[in-house]
Amino acid sequence: MIKNFLTFDLENWYDSDFIRKEDKHGRDFVLEGLNKIIKLLRKYNVRATFFVTGDVLEKYPKEIKRLSLAGHEIASHSYEHIMLNKMSDSDIRNNIIKSKKIIKKVTGKYPKGFRAPSWSINKRLFWVYDFLAKEGFRYSASLFPVYMGAYGSFGFPTHIFKPSGKNNIIELPVMPWEIFGIRLPFSGGIYLRIWHKSIISFFIKNLNKKNKRVVVYMHPWELCENIPRVKMPVIGRVISYWGLKNAASKLEFMLKNFEFDSIENILKF
Repeated sequence: MIKNFLTFDLENWYDSDFIRKEDKHGRDFVLEGLNKIIKLLRKYNVRATFFVTGDVLEKYPKEIKRLSLAGHEIASHSYEHIMLNKMSDSDIRNNIIKSKKIIKKVTGKYPKGFRAPSWSINKRLFWVYDFLAKEGFRYSASLFPVYMGAYGSFGFPTHIFKPSGKNNIIELPVMPWEIFGIRLPFSGGIYLRIWHKSIISFFIKNLNKKNKRVVVYMHPWELCENIPRVKMPVIGRVISYWGLKNAASKLEFMLKNFEFDSIENILKF
C-alpha cells in the first residue's frame, strides 16, 4: 500500500488572521493537542512531519526534542505564524533563518523542510525557494493549488515539482480531489473537518490507486474542543470551530485505514 505524507503544524490556536490582537493570549493548546496526537501515532506506530513555529520551539524545547528523538521529523513553519505575503522580503529571510537555528539548537539537526504559514507562498514569492535552497532546505510544502481568497491558486500544480531551475529544492503541494476540472481540498484543516469519513476515504483510496500520495495536515488545537470562542467574522468561526469534536476520530480513522509516514522518510532525505 502506498504511503501518504502525514504532517502537523505546531502553532498557537490563536495564530489566525481572524482573531483580534486582544484575544491572542491565554492557553495556546499546543501541548494538549500534541499529547493526543502522540498517543495516536504511538498506537499505530506512525512517524510524521511536524512543521513547528519558532516561538513554539522556544516555549517547548524539551517536548519538541522528544518528538525528534522518537523519530518524527521537525521542520520549519517560520519563526512567527505570519503570512509571508504580509512581510517584507528581509523579514521573511530573517524568520526562516531564525527558525532554522532554533531547530538546530533544539534537535541537533538542521531542518530539511519548510511550510509557509497559511500556504502563503504566491508567484511573487517564488524567490523564497532559491533562498530556502541556499539555507540548506531540501523541500517545501507550502502551496495550496486551490484558490481560497487569502491564499492558494488554481495555477499551482497538484504534483511534486521543482519550482526553480536554479536548484534541486522540491515543492509538495496539497493534493486536492479533482473532477471535471474542479479541485476540492479535503486532506486537512477545515476541509478535513467538513467532509465525512467515507468521502475522505474515497478520495484517499482513489488517489492512492493512481499512485498519488496525499498530504494530510492538521493542527494540535483541532483536537481540542474547548478552545475559547472569541469574536471574529463568520468565516473565521467556521474555520476555527466547525467539526472540532470529530477531528481526533478522523485522524484515527485515517491512521487505521491508510499508510502514513514523515516527508523525510518517504522521500528518503
